[in-house]
Amino acid sequence: MQPVLTSKKFGNTPKGDEIQLFTFSIPGQIEVSVMNYGATWTHLLIPDRNGKLEDVVLGFDTLDGYLQKDYLEHYCYIGSTIGRIAGRITDNRFHLEGKTYELPANLNGIHLHGGMEGWDKKVWESEPFETNNSVGVTFYYQSKAGEENYPGTIDIWVTYTLDETGRLEISYKASSDEKTIINPTNHAYFNLTGDFSKTIEGHGFFVDAGKYLPMNQNSLPTGEIASVGGTPFDFRNLKTISEPIHREHSQLEIAGGIDHCFVLNQPEDCAVLYDPESGRKLKLSTTEPGIQVYTGNYLGNNFEGKNGLTYGKRTAICLETQHFPDSCNHPEFPSILLMPEEIFQSRTQFVFSAE
Repeated sequence: MQPVLTSKKFGNTPKGDEIQLFTFSIPGQIEVSVMNYGATWTHLLIPDRNGKLEDVVLGFDTLDGYLQKDYLEHYCYIGSTIGRIAGRITDNRFHLEGKTYELPANLNGIHLHGGMEGWDKKVWESEPFETNNSVGVTFYYQSKAGEENYPGTIDIWVTYTLDETGRLEISYKASSDEKTIINPTNHAYFNLTGDFSKTIEGHGFFVDAGKYLPMNQNSLPTGEIASVGGTPFDFRNLKTISEPIHREHSQLEIAGGIDHCFVLNQPEDCAVLYDPESGRKLKLSTTEPGIQVYTGNYLGNNFEGKNGLTYGKRTAICLETQHFPDSCNHPEFPSILLMPEEIFQSRTQFVFSAE
């Protein structure tokens, strides 16, 4: 069925910018909403096995929720486009062309998810579109040279597309006028129960990854690419999250759960999230080499979300497709360099079903 595209005003920023909410829907099958503040994914309504549509991503009912002080102070990045660099960076610096770039620290002395005002806090230009079998919107932002002290002016396009089958794709395209680094992702939080008072510990999870990246005490990769065999990070067969996440393991202690990058074996159907209670299933494919899996360990009922609920620990799980964290300081990792003559491109697809 041909999806339908609508839009409406979602609010105004403190600077007076009007924010638009774009909704793509196939009646009874799926409804996706995104906004041009942070190129953010705000809503996802999909049916359970009985056809009941419920929202399964964390977010807020209005723009004011994304601007509230209690939310911003907890650095949750709910649904946002993250850039220029996803994750943390060792010593808040990297070296390029013989020069050291010092980056601003925004969370406990660490440069996280793009810095003080990353792409998640920018107002993006938006261009909705319709084709014969899909609808969507392309968000555009120009990140000037020197923004958060990164080199090069980057033009970045993020496109959300919903096709007639109900498949959702997030694609990225970027270019730069000089040598720089880039590693964006989307930071959606999923809870397939549709009830944000419940945790995701009862969800089944699969990721086609035989290796993962251990972290140091600062939640930065050690540089080791370790086997998942015999560890709580072995999800090569679908298993309930609650069992491995409560095992005693030094890596789980660092983050209070899983907040690690998994090294993907192949791009198609590389991760599955399943809620046995509702029957909802998410199947993910990506062109990226890794997926940062975060089990909502730092959520702590600190701010009000949708329907007046607060989001507690493990209310949701993030599946952040990306290059490996801190790749700019690990030459052995896949490169995140972007040259002036190159085009950065990345795609992640989500297929939803119920059984």
